[in-house]
Amino acid sequence: MTRSLAKPAQRSELPGRYYTDPEIYAREFKTLWRHTWQWVGRVEELTNPGDYLTAILGEEPIFVIREADGNLRAMHNVCPHRGARLLTEAQGNCKKLQCPYHAWIFETDGSLRAVLHPQWFPDLDKSKIRLSPARVDTWGGFVFINPDPEGESLLEYLAGYPEYLSGWNHRFEDLREVNRTVYEDNVNWKFLVENYVEDYHFSVAHAKSLVPMFDVQNIRTVPTGRHIPIHVPYSEIPPTEPAQLRNWEKGTISYQGFIFPNMMINTGPDGASIWRVIPLGPERTRLETINYQTPAHYAKMPYIHESWGQVMEEDFAVVRLLQKGVNSRAYQVSQLAVEHELGVAHFHKVLGEYL
Repeated sequence: MTRSLAKPAQRSELPGRYYTDPEIYAREFKTLWRHTWQWVGRVEELTNPGDYLTAILGEEPIFVIREADGNLRAMHNVCPHRGARLLTEAQGNCKKLQCPYHAWIFETDGSLRAVLHPQWFPDLDKSKIRLSPARVDTWGGFVFINPDPEGESLLEYLAGYPEYLSGWNHRFEDLREVNRTVYEDNVNWKFLVENYVEDYHFSVAHAKSLVPMFDVQNIRTVPTGRHIPIHVPYSEIPPTEPAQLRNWEKGTISYQGFIFPNMMINTGPDGASIWRVIPLGPERTRLETINYQTPAHYAKMPYIHESWGQVMEEDFAVVRLLQKGVNSRAYQVSQLAVEHELGVAHFHKVLGEYL
């Protein structure tokens, strides 16, 4: 169901327990992660029939597979016999799916092909047993899955976000992965999102990393549907550091922003850095950062990891302080900056509609 969202307030009403309480964390799995579209990979990772990717969306084990007819199919990665996990690797290729527990075999369309010792199941009707479906679709070469087979399409869910990114001078379909880094830390996933969607902290936390590259006084946050596009103009004066200079482009903007509930997109002159936030517990989160370039740009000027490494160190340093402060009886969010923390208020509003 598409939600109509009013302009967000400038005060946060999210209590501190939302960042620590196991009951809130469990509620998020049931009402949020099971019912939203989430990015799981790229179409070039699913080139051949039988290629698959697995993912955990909230606590839902899911996989997507390329079928022989070229279509993608997503299903819950759970055997309907006794609930064992079917595919145990992050990615691979298979012509059939065999349960590692009792060797039930499923076709790649989810139908049951065979069972071990069928004579022991005299009343079994194989036509009535199949893997539970999920929704899958693609945009810009990115593969998205919604664990809920009902509901709106991916394009309805994205609600104008692809149009916002159309101003970038590259096609997302042409990008290829060049680097991947995984971070884990003892923080709640929502603090990472909040830190990303506000720029008020830039001049303090990122004084040496981002401020030389961007015109931080003129960053514009423009909430769209559930999501948060962020227009980040480059500075007029070129940075002096080589790693910063290669990611700087005069007279244009970096198309950045957040696709609810956990995807961040950051474009640059010759590629894009895409991030994914994965909750691991009430106070534990994984952040995957994947950097992409077109093959032509990579051949000309390969990506340098240090471009984002320092930013990540700076962000985690301040987010850890938030997690340490949230358990205090004095914790509160008294006021949000009207323009530069607008994304935090909007994120809380959308989150509240799911919880």
